[in-house]
Amino acid sequence: MDTYFIRHTADMDIDDDTRDYLWRERKIAIHFPWVKDGDNSKDTSSLNPEDYKSSDKRAIRALLRLPDTGGYVCAQHYPREECMLGFVKPQTKIELFRGKWGHRNKMARRTAVLKTLQLTKVRLVKPLDYAVLLVGRPRQGTIMRWPLARKVVENIVEGRATKLRLGDLSYRQQEILCSEFLRLDDAVSFSLPRLVHLLLPPGRTMRDIDITGLADDRKMILGQVTYSSLSAANWKIQRLLPYQDPDRVHLILFCACDAPTNQDGVIVFPIERAFTTFTASRLGKLWLRKRARLESA
Repeated sequence: MDTYFIRHTADMDIDDDTRDYLWRERKIAIHFPWVKDGDNSKDTSSLNPEDYKSSDKRAIRALLRLPDTGGYVCAQHYPREECMLGFVKPQTKIELFRGKWGHRNKMARRTAVLKTLQLTKVRLVKPLDYAVLLVGRPRQGTIMRWPLARKVVENIVEGRATKLRLGDLSYRQQEILCSEFLRLDDAVSFSLPRLVHLLLPPGRTMRDIDITGLADDRKMILGQVTYSSLSAANWKIQRLLPYQDPDRVHLILFCACDAPTNQDGVIVFPIERAFTTFTASRLGKLWLRKRARLESA
């Protein structure tokens, strides 16, 4: 079942009473008042994406798709700080609500026709409790599918304290996990270099490298991280080889494999073992719990 993120921003030109209604009644809404060819003297109630200009079609389609099969939602309602998380039941009817415009476009008191959906199982969460989740929200668009947050939002709404698996982490979180694993004394017991400092943020700062750091032997650590099998990730080894210099650099590939190996000077290490070792540590358990957002909001 899909998860969606929706914004009710200050730019959504509706008055305070209309905003209060959406918040109080636990609804989400979009306000696209004008069709591409038609009378703009009043708000349209059309739910046909083809009636709207191209930039608005995506939001209309998403709103139609959500109640078709149902889904989980994370909604921001300006000016409230809390996020509203909830569930849209399959076959929920899109309802039109007639509120009032705000003052941003000099149309105050004109009727604003909003296309709304009712949320159930609503939970209000504070940004502090779920800060990392919100950092990863879609950056653009009024209403968007949000696949990376699917498990997290579902668990919060359903009140589940489900222990996350490696596959539940996003690519960026897997990269962070592997870099933090390299800080542990356990890394040395696996004949890995011990990371003491990151030189760049984990992720896509460099085209070929996911982890860039300094080891306790003063050599650099350059690493790649993937959830794919070793056979599928061989190209990542090829990306690391140009950086090869045994006197100055440790090269590491974290991937799905059975046991640590060394291929052409690149240490190949099982990412699942990194996950289980790190999350068994005291700080690793805390990291995973914060990642899972399973503490009470």
